[in-house]
Amino acid sequence: MRLPCILTIAALLRASGQPRNATTAQARRRLQGGGVTAVVITVHNALASTIDCLEALVATARGSVRLKVVLVLDNCDGPTTASLTTWSRRRGRQDDVVVLTNHSSYSLAANEGLRAALHAEDVDAVALLNSDTVPSTGWLHGLRRVLFSPPTDDDLADAFAAADVDENEMVTATELANYRLHPGEDAEFFEKLKPYDKNGDGALTWPEVCPEATDVPVRGCDDRDWACAPRSQDDDVAGLLPPRLAAVGALSNAASYQTVPWPTPRNRRERRAVRGWNVVALPAGWTPETAARAARLGATGRRADAGLLNGFCMLLSRDAIDAVGLLDEATYPGGYGEENDWAVRARRAGWGLAVVPGVHLFHAKTQSYSIERRQELKLIARENSRAKWSHGEVGLAERLLKRSPHLSLARHVAELQYTGWRAKALAAAPTAALVLVEGGAQPPDWLQNAAAVRRNARLFVRSCVVGAVDVDTCADYLVAPVFDYVVSTGPKGKTTAEAINRCHPNVVHVDGSRQRPSVLDVHAPRVAASQAPRRGAAAAAAAAAMDFPALYHMANP
Repeated sequence: MRLPCILTIAALLRASGQPRNATTAQARRRLQGGGVTAVVITVHNALASTIDCLEALVATARGSVRLKVVLVLDNCDGPTTASLTTWSRRRGRQDDVVVLTNHSSYSLAANEGLRAALHAEDVDAVALLNSDTVPSTGWLHGLRRVLFSPPTDDDLADAFAAADVDENEMVTATELANYRLHPGEDAEFFEKLKPYDKNGDGALTWPEVCPEATDVPVRGCDDRDWACAPRSQDDDVAGLLPPRLAAVGALSNAASYQTVPWPTPRNRRERRAVRGWNVVALPAGWTPETAARAARLGATGRRADAGLLNGFCMLLSRDAIDAVGLLDEATYPGGYGEENDWAVRARRAGWGLAVVPGVHLFHAKTQSYSIERRQELKLIARENSRAKWSHGEVGLAERLLKRSPHLSLARHVAELQYTGWRAKALAAAPTAALVLVEGGAQPPDWLQNAAAVRRNARLFVRSCVVGAVDVDTCADYLVAPVFDYVVSTGPKGKTTAEAINRCHPNVVHVDGSRQRPSVLDVHAPRVAASQAPRRGAAAAAAAAAMDFPALYHMANP
């Protein structure tokens, strides 16, 4: 069996997967010209953080994504209600909806928001977003792209590895049943695996699940050279590969197993302050946009198969909501646990769930409820889940999220990005470039005058030497990605660039005499100052208005 080895230095940069051709065009049409995304935000006071969330939401939701905000004000105080009931009108947003409730219950209030969102026929996805989050640029587009994309051969390989808990390179009916969160229903899944079990041993091996093709060129940064035989779109491969996703989630600084990097001893003070919840403080000089940029640069392009999703940010497809239903407000009236329950119900019904490692949202945490109240609600939800899912379904689902190699990789990359010079480089400017300088050669002409714009701190440039005997200072720079562009300037630099061309989104080659390449001319629409969130919006606006070549400066300590 030849499974992709994702924990390689190359994979730390970027891996590429290929969706099945039969459905790629359809998925692209749905993403680009699809329906409206309704964002349901349930509010219980915490006015300042809610305003920050809303302002960041409208400032970062640009491009082809059509957005509708549904505000559910659940038993809010007077100032919060007065301010938020008029927020959309003040911002000139005509399609937003405000729902007033007195449930004092997240589950009941969120269901009110879901009903209001789905009342509009053009809504094809609904995001449940906490009011203490700070949405980042492109977050909705990134989540929609994965939610509406068909599964790939990479996803099948990940599912096989996740189901093979004992790592003996075989998946039994018991492992299949547990993977689909149907513990104890081995007989049904034994029948499901029969069509693929070529040797009749009652278990699936990788060659049985995905016959190898010998004439497929290497693709992806993990050096895979195999591909699966064609399958129909609705072939779930014995339950390993759900044809569609029910919901997707994002990374964050505070989101249980979706937290990056993993909290370390240096975060003990933050963890004590929130009674052990996974919370990571951003490095000095970082904004929520910096953390989002770090996640985008570090993403491999692969989704992380999940059994649960943290409820701080979930994008649900309308079709899945219609099939699975709303949140279980009877079992979880106080909130906490309702998103786990919905995820278990979705996976048991044959839908998939995934985390998108390239999307990161800042989560302030503990803004609407006290820490004591949160702890109380969490304990109640845990007992209710044990009673409802008495065969351990929630535990099996949590194990899938906990064991995800893609989330482990994201945490590892983030640990490198969040420390040392890499953290300082990401904080220095909204855009950065690494220039591969030929050993013994002069830098290109367009870098010679870079000192003239040294004072402009909106661009960070670092150079390294390739090709000289016993001197290659570039390897360390490429271990964890913090550069938006990699620019090579000579024959040996070009060879180095070609080696990582599949792994980095923007690799540019120029010779020593050429003017700066036109591909570096990045122009994007400006964000009006009035549209910027009160916290950390300047970085997003600066990045959007970036004119890359005009802002070069050297920074090589």
